[in-house]
Amino acid sequence: MSTPHPSISVICVYNDLAVRQQCLDRSIQALCDEASDVEYLPIDNMNGAYASAGAALNHGASLARNDVVVFVHQDVFLHSLEALKEAARQMQPGGFGLLGAVGVRSDGRLLGRIRDRVILAGDAVVRPTDVDSVDEVLFLAPRSQLLRHPLTESGDMAWHGYAIEYSLRIRRQGLRTGVADIPLTHNSLSVNLERLDVAQHTIAERYADVLPVHTTCGLITSKAAKTGSRVWFSSHRWRYRWLRDSFAVQDAGTTAGRTVGVLADIRRDVDSVIGRSPGRRLYIINCCRGRFLERGPNQLELPRRDGSVVLATCGISDVSAVLASRPAGYWLLLTNLSPPDIKALDSRLRATPSVLGFHVSTGFWLLFGAPFTDLPPQWRSRRATPLGKHALVAKLGA
Repeated sequence: MSTPHPSISVICVYNDLAVRQQCLDRSIQALCDEASDVEYLPIDNMNGAYASAGAALNHGASLARNDVVVFVHQDVFLHSLEALKEAARQMQPGGFGLLGAVGVRSDGRLLGRIRDRVILAGDAVVRPTDVDSVDEVLFLAPRSQLLRHPLTESGDMAWHGYAIEYSLRIRRQGLRTGVADIPLTHNSLSVNLERLDVAQHTIAERYADVLPVHTTCGLITSKAAKTGSRVWFSSHRWRYRWLRDSFAVQDAGTTAGRTVGVLADIRRDVDSVIGRSPGRRLYIINCCRGRFLERGPNQLELPRRDGSVVLATCGISDVSAVLASRPAGYWLLLTNLSPPDIKALDSRLRATPSVLGFHVSTGFWLLFGAPFTDLPPQWRSRRATPLGKHALVAKLGA
């Protein structure tokens, strides 16, 4: 006999009401048939009433009435409340004090399959799996535990690292920290790194006995606690990355056809692409093996700044049909591609102007339908131009 699901309370501290309504609120409303026993507690911080995320979320936990508390960002679109309930059910039998949607294992591997802006990130898990730390985007813990051991409210970890710190503190108490299968789309509009170094420095000092610690923002080592250390040749590190990524593009086998190469993190540049796309609307297909969503509609449209993205997933065998059915005049972005996937699309690449992109953090992506003259100017920089003949500038006659 399976253990019944504990009741859950979903808590979000927000500073942008429109973002919360367009993402988190909308997803909970769409899942209303799963939400009858779910408590939703948005915590208003638009006027800076709380000095830290921990203070706001701890206040929410004190108001919660249910057994397990889920902390989630305002820009998250949840795809399943049942998945949250299942994760909550699995916590106590597995000895977990903390579960997240995504985290990093002790070998540096990202676990937990989520959609990070426009790509699928992390390896899927079928059951709660141990990690070094979880990401703040979504994590859950028993309410009784949070009342005894609340999140840190330290100013040094005000908006970064509070889930990492809690991960390590829970592990010290003999409980497990892990990730569960909780599909979501994180529609982040920015990458806020302000005072991240301060948070990591504080964690390194407090938890020197368990270092190194893998996180979604990098590896925390004893060096993170040292000040004034010199980084040799830091101004030239980009050259190593450029050379490494150039070789990756070359190995993908796209020297022929009408494809040019760009070294770019599409998560960072997608809004620049949207701003130049017809109707400021970009179609995105995440290529995946297996399913990202077990239930519900496959297609999702979300606003981003002054435009929108239309997101869906499919297998590589279905890509040709998707390309053929692309709305006339619109641009289509394919993400999560492997070199074999690119070779499988060779005939399309020879017949259709396209941009092949690569970044070590996101892998390969392809943009179809965009005239080379309309692409973001940063893609013409030296750092974005791969070694060899895959230069966007060459196609423009520069």
